Amino acid sequence: MSFADNMRILSNINCGLASLVSYGEMRQSGIPPYYATMGLFGNLANGFMRNDIAYGMQRWGNPTGNLVNMYAGYGNPISNAIGTMGIMSACSPWMFFNMGYCNPMQMYRPFNFGGFGLFC
Repeated sequence: MSFADNMRILSNINCGLASLVSYGEMRQSGIPPYYATMGLFGNLANGFMRNDIAYGMQRWGNPTGNLVNMYAGYGNPISNAIGTMGIMSACSPWMFFNMGYCNPMQMYRPFNFGGFGLFC
């Protein structure tokens, strides 16, 4: 396994645990189960998406996504906003050139056509 794979696995575990702690805190505060569960799934989706983008960046030698995720944390709306804005601002130069390792829509495409923005 590479460093990027290890960081992705550990970051996803961290995201899951922080989201569960946040869910427990919401339930203890008296928030209804429906809203707490929706918050849990929203936190998980945001964290997994951020980790996927950071994984794509790390594979191409850019550690900024992992640094943003380590700084921002997981599991609550504030960390979600800071982490998402931080990753998108770190990705923006590469997203404009469609390099494939920062744009979530392009990361999984088998052919990127050299970064010319062509979709297959």
